[in-house]
Amino acid sequence: MDSPPKVLDFSQISVAEIPQSGKDRVNKLLDSGNLFRYSEGKGSDSAVAQLESEFADFFGKKYAIGVNSGGSALFIALKAVGVSSGDIVMLNAFTLAPVPSAIENCSCETILLDTTDDLVIDIESLKHAVKTTGAKILLLSYMRGHIPNMDDIMKVVKDNNLTLIEDCAHVMGAKWKNHDMGTLGDVSCFSLQTFKQVNGGEGGIILCDDDDIAARAILMSGSYMLYEQHLSRPPSEVFDKWVATTPNFSLRLNEISAALVSSQLPTLREKIVKWNNVYEQIASGIREIDGLSLPNISPDLQPAPTSIQFFCPRDGEEISAAIATAKSFGLNIKWFGNPQPQGFTSNYHHWNYLSSQKMKNTDVLMEGLLDIRLPSTLSEQQCKDIIAILRYSF
Repeated sequence: MDSPPKVLDFSQISVAEIPQSGKDRVNKLLDSGNLFRYSEGKGSDSAVAQLESEFADFFGKKYAIGVNSGGSALFIALKAVGVSSGDIVMLNAFTLAPVPSAIENCSCETILLDTTDDLVIDIESLKHAVKTTGAKILLLSYMRGHIPNMDDIMKVVKDNNLTLIEDCAHVMGAKWKNHDMGTLGDVSCFSLQTFKQVNGGEGGIILCDDDDIAARAILMSGSYMLYEQHLSRPPSEVFDKWVATTPNFSLRLNEISAALVSSQLPTLREKIVKWNNVYEQIASGIREIDGLSLPNISPDLQPAPTSIQFFCPRDGEEISAAIATAKSFGLNIKWFGNPQPQGFTSNYHHWNYLSSQKMKNTDVLMEGLLDIRLPSTLSEQQCKDIIAILRYSF
């Protein structure tokens, strides 16, 4: 066995870099006390309204709507495209709990789809579900940044007239064949939570080009008839169609989160370069450890990784022991096969509010799937320290 590695102090590693311009904007907001996006006489100076406009421009879409979380974005997107109680929504089984929960919040039925060895949706599972259930909604989750062959996905979507909602919580800034993720479907949803590509603390963004979907999303988010304060919005006559029949779910984004994200958006591309560099350093080290392996990444994908996943083909007791050893040296490793959900990691067997379903390949993969968060601020030495801990633990 190798000699014990250096203890890593993650508390000394910056989670995300907040530009000074963001801090200055937040201080200005705090001094003013205007932390709510709407008010009488308030308009285009709203930090949320400005972020929505910037976000839409960044991705080349017509509309962006800010909400209070990525999960809320998914819920509103589902409602805005017209799902109603009892409708079937297809969802890949490898995802995070807020995604099926958004479907459950709509009182819809979730049909899970199996996972390939590369941690992406199984296209044959999707085709089978479309054929056997008649479902017309696909909520596609790019869980932990793993993106399927989007040419294949879009062919199934178009051939079967499906509505595609993209869960982009883990892929902001990633590209498929130079297409930004979040620009391929009918609607896309992003997370602004601290561990994502941009750090708003909390928050979410809905992107779309459709006037009716955008108007409904704005009304559902809780605009109190002040939707004209949105810089990114459809014409007023579109709102007139929906205002009397659309509920206010009161899920707005706050000014402070918006100001923080606005300051980070201009540097997102260069930050992703840093993340890919960190990922490749850790991935190279994992490839040299006997028994550990990584999922493949398509050459058509330009990733935006905030974490890394790898497989360990050992039994549960051995995996638990290795995780405990790594933790004693300061490295937290998440395990998707854990019998109990922990932190930001779970699998579909933990979601007992869903109907009982069996995903054969997903089950095999989750048994040995491990996960490490990777701040973009990791230094080369810190990457080496993480690899040393992994080598010692496994």
